[in-house]
Amino acid sequence: MAFEIVFFGSDCEYTRIILESLITARVKIAAVWLAGQNLPGLAENTTIKPLLPPNVAIAENDPNSVQMLSTFSQESVLTLTWQHAIPLYGVKRIKAVETARILRSLAPSLGVVACFPRLVPESLLAVPRHGFLNVHPSLLPAYRGPAPLFWQFRAGEQRTGVTVHWVDAQFDTGAIAAQRLAPLADGISEHDATRLMAHAGGRVLVDVLQHVMGGELPYRKQAPGGSYQSWPHADDFVVSTAWSARRIFNFMRATVLWGHPYSLDLDGKRWLLSDVLSWSNYTTLETPYVVDGEILTFRCSPGSLQARLAQ
Repeated sequence: MAFEIVFFGSDCEYTRIILESLITARVKIAAVWLAGQNLPGLAENTTIKPLLPPNVAIAENDPNSVQMLSTFSQESVLTLTWQHAIPLYGVKRIKAVETARILRSLAPSLGVVACFPRLVPESLLAVPRHGFLNVHPSLLPAYRGPAPLFWQFRAGEQRTGVTVHWVDAQFDTGAIAAQRLAPLADGISEHDATRLMAHAGGRVLVDVLQHVMGGELPYRKQAPGGSYQSWPHADDFVVSTAWSARRIFNFMRATVLWGHPYSLDLDGKRWLLSDVLSWSNYTTLETPYVVDGEILTFRCSPGSLQARLAQ
């Protein structure tokens, strides 16, 4: 029996890079399933539907086919999948009976998850004969949840990496198949960190799949404890002079793409910062802070930081 996978993800770069790693490694992919919440052309009451490339004629006897918009001509998960003639589906109701029926019809050996925003129900987990693997951008059991890079930057984490783990009924709690360190440079953006983690995760995933195809199922229970963080809120963009200048700099530089101002309580006043300019462990200030136009320079623990005030 041929070894084929079904790949679950989103139309995002993390998913695309990991999918590309599998295609390059010549892993047979029976289908790609994308979370349908942000895909155009899918009705609100859609369960699961095939997604066709632009300008492909839709057969009158195929009511499930959806012609996608031409805006998807740029590089994306959709175009990558179409270029390699892999069947592509948009999924909105992951728990529906129809969803499970289609997965069973594909008869995959394994499911792979990379940035799929929904919990895969047990009715689907039981379909592939080897179960499901997920590629998660943290060293589990730390930083479970949907935005692990954000929380690692906020914590000033120095030791980072990726985990390929078996999927169970909870988010990111399944046994570990493999892990790899993936250090992040000072000042890296979350966009570039996501790309770095995806490339590292793709390499680890391909290695794990080689073991699975050879009859070996790498399996190690996660250590007790760990942590789970949900999506960030406004309070999570607060920075503190009790942090080191390096930690504040890396957090702000990484997460500025969220488009949220950063709050800083300093000398009895709340300051709003739009972005960070530089940091130093050696520059000393005679006062807790200095304002020069739209630039705020302030002491940290240790070091000093220069940031731009929000307008």
